[in-house]
Amino acid sequence: MQSFEAMMSFLVFTSIMLAVIEAEGEPRGIDDSLLRLQIAQDAWRVLYLRGDFRDFGNAGSGRIRADMESISSETNLCVFLMGSSNYTSCRGGEKHELTASIRRAIIIGNSPRLVTFSLGK
Repeated sequence: MQSFEAMMSFLVFTSIMLAVIEAEGEPRGIDDSLLRLQIAQDAWRVLYLRGDFRDFGNAGSGRIRADMESISSETNLCVFLMGSSNYTSCRGGEKHELTASIRRAIIIGNSPRLVTFSLGK
């Protein structure tokens, strides 16, 4: 009698486990959104510390473009700065998928402007 109960318990246990495993479905990929956001913040900090936003909009545009292209080549990501002036390290007509965006304020002509700094593919 005990062996019969043990076999029934084992059958119920395996059927429940199979249902749980089947309900799980495909394994999920790793969520790397926090890492992408940290890379965007680090790229912004690099541009800020190199002085690319000093005299922004005047003589600084060549400097920021070169630094954005350098960041893009190191990370294999496109770098976008969108606001009153749009800059990008990736040219071309294809659509780019933005993977991380942060909003920051920069000084343009003695007044603060809000810009969106993004990384994409």
